[in-house]
Amino acid sequence: MIERKKAAVIGCGMISKNHLKALNNMEQAEIYTVCDIEKEKAVKAGEEYSVHKIYEDYKEVISDPHVDVIHICTPHNLHGTMAAEALAAGKHVLCEKPMALTEAEARAMVKARDQGGVQLGICFQNRYNEASVYLKQMMDSGKLGTLLGARAQVTWNRKPEYYENSPWRGRWEGEGGGVLINQAIHTLDLLQWLTCGIKKVQADISTKRLKSVIEVEDTVDILMFGEHEERLLFYATNCYVKNSPVELEIICSGGSLKLEGNQVITEADGKVTRADYTSGSVLGKDYWGSGHGILIRDFYECVETGRPFPVSAEEAMKMVKLLEAVYQSGKTRTAVEVGTGKG
Repeated sequence: MIERKKAAVIGCGMISKNHLKALNNMEQAEIYTVCDIEKEKAVKAGEEYSVHKIYEDYKEVISDPHVDVIHICTPHNLHGTMAAEALAAGKHVLCEKPMALTEAEARAMVKARDQGGVQLGICFQNRYNEASVYLKQMMDSGKLGTLLGARAQVTWNRKPEYYENSPWRGRWEGEGGGVLINQAIHTLDLLQWLTCGIKKVQADISTKRLKSVIEVEDTVDILMFGEHEERLLFYATNCYVKNSPVELEIICSGGSLKLEGNQVITEADGKVTRADYTSGSVLGKDYWGSGHGILIRDFYECVETGRPFPVSAEEAMKMVKLLEAVYQSGKTRTAVEVGTGKG
């Protein structure tokens, strides 16, 4: 019989609902406690899921000897500190994206993980979508030949109220950026995961529609170069009138792959095929995929068996470095080498 791990969710905002629903549907886990500095949010979540304890101070969660796994669902700027403290205390940690705002914070998390001898996972749940799994299998198989380039775009809509109702959003200090680090990060992660290591970026970031509401970008476009001079393009904006399906295209010497929402178009061996996939589990919003439930279940299986979690700190570190390079490039209007800060 599988031992049920006692889970704690720190941060009871919007994204925590996906974690709580997933945990409530799992035999491997028990929602032991929830925590939020806004007590009414913690109380509401605690009552809905009949938790044993409710906390307002995350340090009390970390020191609770009953807690086995901590889910960090707080604003971006708190991820690094909270995760490092929890890991050092011997708690397994599943952290929402982004892993951290800086490479230094991310490395501190890795150090704490290694010292604590525990698992650290990051929520890039779109990797678990059925279409994403197929795309990864095709790219890893080599059937399409040599990678030449790729592109992706995210054209969504965020209303002013989205930011006004959560003051940490839309601020460099709290969010660490705008559309790129919050909404489009999953698609950028898929692009680099499916293609190649990014070595250099040239980016433009701007605030076109929400200038009176946010201080971060609502639009970004990036030219990226891989280690063999592959060219990748990325565009994201929150200025559209709806949340359109994500688009992603990969061009190889022997064929291509194109993702449009949940449909994949494959060109290989002179033939073109189309296939429709589901988004994953029932948790989440269709336009960005809903693999949270699958990812969380896999994390707990890794904790139980000792198998390394696929979306590890090392994997998520790639995005931390890439984001730092993109924002540096956008602010300085120069090309930047990823992971070095050099122009």
